Amino acid sequence: MNPLFSIIIPCYNQAHFLNQCLDSIVIQEYKNWEAIVVNDGSKDNTDEVCQKYAALDSRIKLIVKENGGLSSARNFGIANALGNRFIFLDADDFLYENCLEKIAAVIRDSDENTLIQYGYTYVKEDGKEVLSHTKAQKKEFLIPDIFKGNLGPCHSICISRSLALSAGSFDESLKSVEDWDFWMRAVKAGGTQKIIPEILVYYRYAKNSMSRNGFVMFQALKKVIERGPKKDIRITIESGLNTDCDFNTNRVIQEVLLRSLGVSIMQGKIDESIQFLKENSPIPIDEYKVSDYEYMCSYLSFRYWYSPADIKEVFESVYPNFKLFFNQLGYNKIKTNRVLYRVFKRHYFYRNVFKYGKIRGSIFNFLLRLKHERI
Repeated sequence: MNPLFSIIIPCYNQAHFLNQCLDSIVIQEYKNWEAIVVNDGSKDNTDEVCQKYAALDSRIKLIVKENGGLSSARNFGIANALGNRFIFLDADDFLYENCLEKIAAVIRDSDENTLIQYGYTYVKEDGKEVLSHTKAQKKEFLIPDIFKGNLGPCHSICISRSLALSAGSFDESLKSVEDWDFWMRAVKAGGTQKIIPEILVYYRYAKNSMSRNGFVMFQALKKVIERGPKKDIRITIESGLNTDCDFNTNRVIQEVLLRSLGVSIMQGKIDESIQFLKENSPIPIDEYKVSDYEYMCSYLSFRYWYSPADIKEVFESVYPNFKLFFNQLGYNKIKTNRVLYRVFKRHYFYRNVFKYGKIRGSIFNFLLRLKHERI
């Protein structure tokens, strides 16, 4: 009998995380699963780690391919999967103990078009320190809501084999946001949403913002956003939802542009960022609201840099770059300070709590809000 779940795990030079990932699967109470580790041309000991587990549990399988990137590895995993439901788990992510049991219970009352979505916990690279919890959110209207933002990280949604094949393969030309592109097509192929109101997976937050290319990320995001409201020929079935829609993408493009610039500015690419903003902004820059710039502080950049050491680094190394950016953009001192408050609002709050204690720090934070958010 084929397994209910195929857990597809691309791995590229992440053998040091793979033990925790596979351990979290092996300990599941629900047993009808297979785990497929796709070694995407790793140069570390990924094969050795996986083979150790496969020798003890035949449900764990290793397949090897030349390096082709995350989407390519997921597609290769799908081609070799036997399960009726797919969970896409990156090698540095892992499951809560009751994850599969909770999902399996919902599958019993779901059809093949149901996307089963659940919450996730951001943890630091050590896999222990919790940064935040995010619950799955029910969308009032999947279309057009899916055009405004991703449904959720890849590992926070369980999809049926039939719907995954109807949506088409992961786009191997995208260097990022391939998950948003995939879920968008799944919805347009007829996917519906069912929420499990619990946290079931861990998402490891890697502090690698300094190695990202914000400009490349934006181009991938823009590509996905612009083709979202259009009929998609990659969907393999006829669907009444796969049609051209009347949807203005400007606001969404503006938001992802600011998120992407948050990465490039923190890296010190000031002149390049100003030029990139001028060339790619969907609206005139003088129409930006002060509150819009909050998007620069995102999970792509320094959103979760909240430890005392992180806060120190943010204000010593990152903050000056943003101040220089807005100065060179032509903002006066008052507007620059208001914008900087929006970008670093969370970090101001944490710094005050660390510096003055919870009670006094909360008072300072209240006064900050009165000063900067009164307009």
